Amino acid sequence: MRSPRPQPGLRASIIVARLRLALCLALFAALGWASSAAAQQPQTVKDDPPGRGFALGKRPFAATSSWNTPIRAGAIFRKVGWPPSARFGVAWSSYSPAVYIASASDPVVAIDYPPSWGLPAGTVRVRLPAGVDGASGTDGELLVIDGDTVHNFWQFRRTGPEAATAQSYAATNVATGTGWGRRSPFLGAGIVAAGSSQLAGLLVQAETDQGEIGHALQLVIDWNYAKPGHIGEAISGDGPNPKGLLQEGQRLAIPATAGMPDGLSPLGQKVFRAYQRYGAFVIDVAGGVTNLRAQANAYDQSTITALDRDLVRISPLLQRVGYPGQKTPATASR
Repeated sequence: MRSPRPQPGLRASIIVARLRLALCLALFAALGWASSAAAQQPQTVKDDPPGRGFALGKRPFAATSSWNTPIRAGAIFRKVGWPPSARFGVAWSSYSPAVYIASASDPVVAIDYPPSWGLPAGTVRVRLPAGVDGASGTDGELLVIDGDTVHNFWQFRRTGPEAATAQSYAATNVATGTGWGRRSPFLGAGIVAAGSSQLAGLLVQAETDQGEIGHALQLVIDWNYAKPGHIGEAISGDGPNPKGLLQEGQRLAIPATAGMPDGLSPLGQKVFRAYQRYGAFVIDVAGGVTNLRAQANAYDQSTITALDRDLVRISPLLQRVGYPGQKTPATASR
């Protein structure tokens, strides 16, 4: 349940958007509107030092974040039970955010937002290039990195050269944060259903162009497979199906013993290896498809088309990850 945000992978219905808005408003009212083993040898990943600004291509968030921690030796894998009819792909041209790094030459834009993710209603001022608007689709997502802060907006709409609105907003530190929200006192890091930053686990071209993917990926599952509640480090969830397969916050991965399918594109191969080394976290739901998300203002159509084909063979290999003696994480419906 993100602040009001219906999250589809292809297209979310307007009905679902309204249902989620109602659920989210109920959440804020209840809160009082309150304040694997590795498939390859470990590679060196450059983390962004605090206070020096973030550059695309660097790995976001603290090195100790679970997003940046490989699947441990001794992991136990359990099949998800994906049905034969399950669809898999990548969100890119819609329902996935563009990522912008603020520049001193960009105009300062005053963005008004309502109470969301533990924040009261307010206005945040962010440097943003002229003409930048929310993503295509009803979600209208946007990520803006200004210094060490990654700002995450939902239903962002530019209303003038120096003014905009968003229907949900959250932010976190891109260098020292975990990429996850905080349960108590409740505070989101981003606007996805799990309360994590939308930068966490996003496919970013500057990173994939220069080498391997050095973190877990974000997975947006078909809402038919999403159970109510949330587990792990998720602070919220919007799964609607009591008979679903997974909850938001669940970590999945491909076992190290699984062979890579033949004929994958270069990016598809990197995604497969990342799935084996770091896995993926379920952070959102989609309408009729289970998707990765890729940076909307990067990549090209041929690369995404090839990856979309690859994921039909890669993503069904994902399994639940656990460890010996690990207790089932407590669940909650927020």
